[in-house]
This record gives sequence, structure tokens and C-alpha cells, in this order.
Amino acid sequence: MLEVKNLNAGYGPVQVLWDISLEVGKGQVVTVMGPNGAGKSTLLKSILNLTTRVKPKGEAIILDGKDITRLPPEMMVKEGVAFIPEGARVFPEMSVLDNLLMGAYVPQARPHRGENLEKVFSLFPHLSERVHQKAKTLSGGERQAVAIGRALMSHPKLLLMDEPSLGLHPLLVSHTFKAIEKINRQGVTVLLAEQNVFFALEISHRAYVLESGRIILEGEGKALLKEDYIKKAYLAM
Repeated sequence: MLEVKNLNAGYGPVQVLWDISLEVGKGQVVTVMGPNGAGKSTLLKSILNLTTRVKPKGEAIILDGKDITRLPPEMMVKEGVAFIPEGARVFPEMSVLDNLLMGAYVPQARPHRGENLEKVFSLFPHLSERVHQKAKTLSGGERQAVAIGRALMSHPKLLLMDEPSLGLHPLLVSHTFKAIEKINRQGVTVLLAEQNVFFALEISHRAYVLESGRIILEGEGKALLKEDYIKKAYLAM
């Protein structure tokens, strides 16, 4: 579904990514993992054209066979791409329901608004009890659920998730990754940037290890859990 070729990017004069190439197959969960400052968030933002590009020969970002390398960020959602930035960002003064409905404004999502709301409430039942509650009154885990639900309301085919477990209680981390599995089983392809290596690799079809802006290792998710480097560097084994 998604192919990134020879991507070099950063912020202004500061280059963060060097020659990144990766693939995300349709129906897969693919994880990009690495330490803080590795470039994981920059990679997701670069796919969305939210960073400065250093343009070497052969750079390309292909979505379902369409070149979106220079597509404006505001057009990405119309191509079926939804982005959940880190930090459980919601509209604090708006209700849970209004936050969710904000995700359904694009034309392709409007006919599916009712069914998508049902899907969100089946994934996060507690949100159905808080539809009229202001988002600023929710817990961190509930705000993350709203952020995920709002992205799903856009009826995406590809979901980009940046550190969905950040700042969550360990029990909520487990629930979040179970929700990501369910989302994937419903037909949504997922590209995940994540530091929680064990949970991420357990649900991933494929994974890439990003360090200092370069991919240093790749492979099947669960297979990488057995790699000595992953055990020592990320699992303290």
C-alpha cells in the first residue's frame, strides 16, 4: 500500500533522515522503532509533507500506486491517510462526540459516519458513556482513545500512529495495542512509530529499526524479538 524510497528530510537546514526506504503492505501493521531522537516522528511527518525535504535522485512516496511525494498535507486525508500525533491531542473544550465528528468532515467519510461511530464505541466502550463530556476532563487514556477514534472517523485506509502508548499506564498500553490489532483486522493498514518494542513487535507483520536517522535493521515483527541486538538494546535481556 505504501512505499517510501530514498527519503531524506529534516527541519530547515537540519537533516534528520538519511536515505529511508520502507514498504507497508496492504492489511499489515508495520512498526518503525527506535530510541528518542531517532527520527520516528519525523518519518511519519515526512510522509505527510510536514517537514523540509532534502531531495536526492530517486526520492518517492507511493500510496496505492499513486505518487504522493509532493501532495500537500491537507490533501492526504482525502487519499485515505489519517495521522494520530503523539500526546493524545484533542480539542479540550469540545465534547467527546464533537471531537469524533471532526474526523468525519471529508466527503468519503460522511456516508459512513454512523457505522464508524459504532466501530469506535465498540473499540472503546467507555467513550459511549462520555459523549457529552468535554475532552479536557478525560484521563490520558481516554483522550488517546478519542484521538484514535477521531482518526478512524475519516474512514482511512492507512493509519499513521505516533507513539500511541506514550505516557499511558501499563494496563492501558496493553488495551491500546489490542485496539490497534482490532483496527487492523477491520481492514485498516497501520504504520506505527513506537518505543514500546515488545508490544509493537508482537502485533507487527514487519518492523524497521531506526537509529540516528537511518534504518539499521528490518524483518518480521516477532522474528526481531529474537534478535540479539533487539534483546540487548531494547529489551534489557
